[in-house]
Amino acid sequence: MIKLQITANGNQTLTKVCNDCGCHIDNLTTDDILVKKTELSELTIKDSQGNEVTRTELPDELCNCKCEMCND
Repeated sequence: MIKLQITANGNQTLTKVCNDCGCHIDNLTTDDILVKKTELSELTIKDSQGNEVTRTELPDELCNCKCEMCND
């Protein structure tokens, strides 16, 4: 699961956490989770490097937990 945490001073943190045990797996950036809704969308979505985002689904590594606790 992707977790967004916003602190009182406005800092935002994106992390990948396990769906089952809730453990922290990885720190993320917005580039890691950007997806384009559909190919027919008129919006041009760009990552932090100015490259157009064309993927329509999250990468598999963001959807599947590989933490030790869940893969015993």
